[in-house]
Amino acid sequence: MHPGASIPPSAAPVAAAPSESLPAGDLLRLHGCLNGADLWHALRHIAGELIPCRSLTLEIGRSADGLPRKVFRRAHPYTPREWRREHPDRVWLALHPGAPVYRFSDIAPAGAIAGSLFQERVMRKEGWDHLLCVAAWDRRSVVGALNFHRAAAEGDFTAREIRLAEALQPQVETAIRRVLEHEEAVYFGGQVAALLESVPVGLLLLDWELKPLWFNSEAAIACAVWNHGERSGAAMVPRRAFKVPPPLAEACAQMRLQWEKIAGTGQEGSIKPQVVSDHAIGLHVQIALRAAGKDSLQRPAFHIELDYRRPRGDRHRAVSPGALALLARLSSREREVAMYVREGMRTDEIAAALRRSPLTIKTQLTSIFVKLGAHNRTRVAALLNR
Repeated sequence: MHPGASIPPSAAPVAAAPSESLPAGDLLRLHGCLNGADLWHALRHIAGELIPCRSLTLEIGRSADGLPRKVFRRAHPYTPREWRREHPDRVWLALHPGAPVYRFSDIAPAGAIAGSLFQERVMRKEGWDHLLCVAAWDRRSVVGALNFHRAAAEGDFTAREIRLAEALQPQVETAIRRVLEHEEAVYFGGQVAALLESVPVGLLLLDWELKPLWFNSEAAIACAVWNHGERSGAAMVPRRAFKVPPPLAEACAQMRLQWEKIAGTGQEGSIKPQVVSDHAIGLHVQIALRAAGKDSLQRPAFHIELDYRRPRGDRHRAVSPGALALLARLSSREREVAMYVREGMRTDEIAAALRRSPLTIKTQLTSIFVKLGAHNRTRVAALLNR
């Protein structure tokens, strides 16, 4: 039989007998997993009790080349990815989308692969002759697999073991898809947070009780200055000392009262963003109240933008000898950037003034931080304004 042939009756799906039901306690543990490592630990325990095998692998996710993104192994050696591309099941699975379980002997009999590169490079290296695969699907795409391997002397997988694998397949598929969805959400959230971290505007997210859910570095700096003043704020680590400034908390509390008065009337969207400014220290804040959705159980959150611009009345003040000594550590182009930072200008403003790209300015700022031993632009401004 060649790849692409249908599975013989001995391997066709058969309902699991009552005596072959899966342990409920192990399944509860399986469906509580949200990452690959925990899922592998749970499946390894379940699989070890159900079907004896020489080695076991769990594949999660698929890359653009059709190979798994992550492989967990028990008593199974690593095989180069380029060799795995020769696996006969890749063609067979493409022709049989949704196939829950298959034996290697049903899709590639021994006579058909004898002496092939796959047998020499993969099967011998990994030490198996028989394979039983529990495949996980998302529509027509394979998103994971639990693979049982045996040597020739151990014999092929029996009809009863196939039934056990078929009973396990829906549980494996659901668990793998849940892990992938959770990993994707965490990945997306982390990437968005990293992207917003570089935005030259302070961003702060507060929950209904005014507790911080997330904020970037610019927001931490602005709040530190608002709470402690410019000089003291520049001397501390803003993230560790983070606290919502009282004027900001008061404005949010007033918006919360407005929302509670009209909640359930359909007019919640009428609450307009509030602006709070402290011109003395150059802080300007816009607060917007955002609901999660019409039927959400979660209360709205506060989306806050903080724009911190130092007062610029002293921009032409003479540079002190100490500041000159610090500027001497910088290149001429870095000194130009540093002097604009001293005036409290933002990255985009500096880029426009010097006719450079914002990315170039950010690169030069990073070099300035290193050379001056400063963690942020607020600290650079404080050092050069002494």
